[in-house]
Amino acid sequence: MIIALSVLLLFSVAANVLLIWYIKKMLKELLFTSDNIVQMQVSLSDFTVHLEGINEQETYYGDPTIEGLLKHSKEIVEEIKDFEDIYSISRDETREDLIGEEKDDEEN
Repeated sequence: MIIALSVLLLFSVAANVLLIWYIKKMLKELLFTSDNIVQMQVSLSDFTVHLEGINEQETYYGDPTIEGLLKHSKEIVEEIKDFEDIYSISRDETREDLIGEEKDDEEN
C-alpha cells in the first residue's frame, strides 16, 4: 500500500513539474505574440502617417491609388487593434515605450 502511494506521489509530482514547465513556455509564447502585435501596429500606424503625408503633396493629391492604399492601411490598423485587444497581456509600458521610441526616431 505504501509503495503504491509513493508511486502515485512521484507520478503526481512529475506531472505537476511538467505542467508548470508547459504553462511557463506557453505564457512566454503568448507574451512574445502580444509584443509583436504591438510592434506591428506601431509600424503600420507609421506607414499610414507616411501615406497621408504623400497624399497631401501637390503632386499626388487626390490620386486614387494612394487614397486606396491609405484606406486599406487604416483598415489593417483597425483589424490589428482587434487582435491587440485579444492578446493584450503585455505591459502597457511596452506599448508606450515603443511609441516613445518611434517618436524619438522621427524627431532625430
